Amino acid sequence: MWRLLPALLLVSCATQGPNDSTTEGQSPDGSRIVRTLDVPLNAVPADGAGQPVTREFQGRDVSGRIDESGTWTIRTKVVHSRLRCATYETGIQLGRGNAGCADAEWSDPVQFGTRQTQCNSAAVIHTGGGELALPQDAIEGSNCVRVLTRCTGAC
Repeated sequence: MWRLLPALLLVSCATQGPNDSTTEGQSPDGSRIVRTLDVPLNAVPADGAGQPVTREFQGRDVSGRIDESGTWTIRTKVVHSRLRCATYETGIQLGRGNAGCADAEWSDPVQFGTRQTQCNSAAVIHTGGGELALPQDAIEGSNCVRVLTRCTGAC
């Protein structure tokens, strides 16, 4: 029995799981969206005169900010549940919708601001951000944020 254990481990590592062989939801570069969270934007009182208007978003294991110029930051926990490595990216998309952001219309495209490789069932905090390439009136008119996590590799 003990002599078979190494062979069994090799076979189990080489077999494909249910998500390894599917291309459903994959983009041409092989990445796929593994998490989507829609959350409302909340106004933050300005610290002083002349300060840019800032809005925050927060959800399960996600928090971030967007200012009126389109500069944004995000902090989110990404959980990788496999031993083999995968690369994760987190990003945002602005939209306009109801108070719960259930029927929001989303702007295009998604902008990703973090990129990290994770292995061995790791949970990693991703922090990053960017600058949205949207007109200021589109940014100011948004009341929802879609936070996306995409994965490439052994997702």
